[in-house]
Amino acid sequence: MPFSFFGHAQKTVVLGMLILLTSLNSLLFIILSLLHIYWAFGGVWGKDLAVPTGKSGQKLFVPSVLSTLIVAIGLLIFALGNLSIQFAPILTLNPLFQKYGILLIGLIFLVRAIGDFHYVGLMKKYKSSDFARYDGLFYSPLCLFFFLSHLLIFTGF
Repeated sequence: MPFSFFGHAQKTVVLGMLILLTSLNSLLFIILSLLHIYWAFGGVWGKDLAVPTGKSGQKLFVPSVLSTLIVAIGLLIFALGNLSIQFAPILTLNPLFQKYGILLIGLIFLVRAIGDFHYVGLMKKYKSSDFARYDGLFYSPLCLFFFLSHLLIFTGF
C-alpha cells in the first residue's frame, strides 16, 4: 500500500504532490501531443525550431508524418500513465506496472535532457543554431523537469 510509512499529515502532503505533479505532467504531455499532431497534419508554427540543425544550418533529419504521429501517441500514453496514478483505485492496473512505468518515463526524459553530446541536450557541443538556443532555454530544462517530477512521483507512489 502506498504511503504506509507516513503519518496522516504526511500522506496528505504526498497525495497532494502526486495529484499536482501528475496533473501538470498530463497537461504538458497533452499540449505537446497536440502540437505534434498539428505538425503532422501540415502545421508550421514552431516547426523550424523543433528539429536540430547541423553546423551548416541543415536539419539533421526531416520527421515524417508517421514518426511525428508516433511521438504524439507516445506523449498521450505518457499523459495517460500520469493520470492513471490519480485514478489508481478505479483502474485494474498492476501498481508495479504504474510505478515502474512512471520511472521509465522519467528516465527517457533524463536521457533526452543529457542529449547526444553534439546537437541535442544539456551536454551538446554545437550551441549556435536557433534550435540549440531553444533547446538550452526550453526543451532540455523541460525534459529535466519531466525527469525530476517523475522521480518524485515514483518515490511518493
